Amino acid sequence: MYLAWKELNHNKGKFALIIVLVTLISYLVYFLTSLAYGLASSYTNGVTKWQADNIVLNYQANDNIMMSYLSDDEYDRVEASGEKAKLGFFPAIISLKDAASEVDTRQAVYVFGIEDGSFLAPNEYSLITLPNGMIMDQSIKDEGYNLGDTIEITRTNGDKIEWVIQGFTEKATYQTAPIIYTSMDNYRLYAFGTIAAPVFSAIVVRGSVNALGNGATGETLVNYDIQTFISTLPGYTAQVLTFSLMIGFLIMIVAFVLGIFIYVLTIQKINMFGVMKAQGISNRFIASSVIWQTLILVLLGMVVGLALTIVSGIFLAGIVPFATNVLFYIVISAGFIIFSVIGGLFSVRAVTKIDPLKAIGA
Repeated sequence: MYLAWKELNHNKGKFALIIVLVTLISYLVYFLTSLAYGLASSYTNGVTKWQADNIVLNYQANDNIMMSYLSDDEYDRVEASGEKAKLGFFPAIISLKDAASEVDTRQAVYVFGIEDGSFLAPNEYSLITLPNGMIMDQSIKDEGYNLGDTIEITRTNGDKIEWVIQGFTEKATYQTAPIIYTSMDNYRLYAFGTIAAPVFSAIVVRGSVNALGNGATGETLVNYDIQTFISTLPGYTAQVLTFSLMIGFLIMIVAFVLGIFIYVLTIQKINMFGVMKAQGISNRFIASSVIWQTLILVLLGMVVGLALTIVSGIFLAGIVPFATNVLFYIVISAGFIIFSVIGGLFSVRAVTKIDPLKAIGA
């Protein structure tokens, strides 16, 4: 390591260019990872917030919770080893009631109808005191929605329903849209026009589902574990696979490029290595200096790239779906180091083949 560090100090300009290259590519990889994770999280935040294990839908819904309708009788027939809760689900377009006529405040949201005391309710749900009260994801604040505002929701028949914002909660999004949490009565009034409709969308279970109680009438209910349900969301799997392949190839490319740089630098120093070998310095010592040099360049570039990513996330908060994940950063950093060391081994092979006599021109 001593030799590697001395050479880096001696040729600061040359090695600075390599560090800049590693920094830019590592920044690209970290940044894309944060965007991919942020986008994926915005698809599923509302689901992971339940901390549930399973979800039961109507079999005829074909994996689509929006098309699933269940009855109280079906709820009673589902046997679970843990807690279970009813969930009403429906998309909506909301707008501010008192907004200026020239301002367009329409926003696409998802309505989650829940029962009092349900584990599906976020902590802020206790802020609701009005019959038509609700809470929603705090990202909606950026669109001009504030505490105490009255929103309007237009039903398919043209009727308008008014709800009051009584609180905000964090990380409550579904397929990138904000979630509204309200009572089951409000959900039914919006979705079906009456609070008397004994219908909801899904049964969410914390624990295992022991029986669905389909009986002799045929398959009417289907159970999904939460990860399987998430994978059925439109576009989610394709998005995750696309970004994963992109990031994986970027890591391999940067390692390959870095390996080429190190190899070229090594070839340029053949005479110096030849003199060192003629003086009795072992291949192992020289090879270790090459590997250490590679590691130092990669680590410096990665640290600066990661710092730029974090700073970018601070400035882009609320503008793009950006989210950090320490585990992802660790895996990517390990990938950078492993592939870069593999690239550096090609330089080591060139060092071990140096003939001291030919290298010094004897």
